[in-house]
Amino acid sequence: MKNLKSKIVIMSLLIIVMITTVISAGCGKEKSSSSNQNTVTPSTRTVVDGNGNNVTIPYKVDRIAAGGALNQVVLLVGGADKLVATAEGVQKGFFPKVYPRIKEIPAAYTGSGGGTLNVETILQTNPQVVFGGTTGLADQEKLKESKIAFLGLKLETPEDIKNTVSMVGKVLGKESEERAKKFNEYYDNNLKYVRDKTKSAAKVKVFEATGSPKGAITTIAANDINSSYIEAAGGVNIAAEKFPSAPANSANISVDFEFLYKNQPDVITVRSRDMYDYIMNPSTPNQWQSLEAVKNKKVYLEAKGVYLWSVRSAEGALQPLWLAKNLHPDLFESLDIKAKTKEYYKTFYDYDLSDSDLDGILNPKS
Repeated sequence: MKNLKSKIVIMSLLIIVMITTVISAGCGKEKSSSSNQNTVTPSTRTVVDGNGNNVTIPYKVDRIAAGGALNQVVLLVGGADKLVATAEGVQKGFFPKVYPRIKEIPAAYTGSGGGTLNVETILQTNPQVVFGGTTGLADQEKLKESKIAFLGLKLETPEDIKNTVSMVGKVLGKESEERAKKFNEYYDNNLKYVRDKTKSAAKVKVFEATGSPKGAITTIAANDINSSYIEAAGGVNIAAEKFPSAPANSANISVDFEFLYKNQPDVITVRSRDMYDYIMNPSTPNQWQSLEAVKNKKVYLEAKGVYLWSVRSAEGALQPLWLAKNLHPDLFESLDIKAKTKEYYKTFYDYDLSDSDLDGILNPKS
């Protein structure tokens, strides 16, 4: 009898254990299922563009289009292989040497600067995201109808540059975000370096000549990105007071020789080779040569690599160094701009510059 009771107790215990095990397994599956549901990857996400707009983009972005300097930013953060449409302006010059595939990508942006968007080309290449460029509201609406996200840009100040690089990095993914952070730290450090060294120095008066030998004497306004670089490097843009709030990089910002004689810049920086040669060639006498900066040979042709350093591109991280070296040579005697340029290209493009490459960047032929 005792044996029978023992057997009944043991059997009961076994049944309880089995039931508990089944229930636990069921709960585990339910929790696992719930967990799996919680980790489903969303199809879209939201980013803020340069104009402060919340823009919905695909969660994973593999196809992009970029105008003008944004191609350089995309290259910098490691996303150039995702380009399906580009700008014709970057398909020549030094960009193809660093990234040869750029010449094979359809040019959806035509014309100078950032380029004007050809929306039909964009629709044919079918990007998921379009980074800026000159785009009318009607074209933006066409992109929206085609479920192509358009991200507007603002590139007037160093802070704008950093925000844009961060935005591009965020769009392209985690690795690009990390590269964007690394660039922004580098950019900040260059600006801090030149500001700190020049904070007690006398300000150098600078005039940037942006045009060509024929036509108006065009220059930059106070809100142009290069004005920020000039100030950081211990200079002052002599046109800033005359043009405190004119649109950045406008071809309509011009002065005459009376203005230049009156304000006598200490240094003239020149954006194009033909303008530089015209100013400096004594065999073609002109009014430029009566300016003190020209007489003192304080005229400098601006550097141009993957993109022009003095305009709204992230390669402008080198511009404060270049300016500081030319505005305050005594203060920056130990600054090796060639070494800094090589370092930048290796760090951000994984490209080893040759001596010939360096000469082409620091002494551009066009």
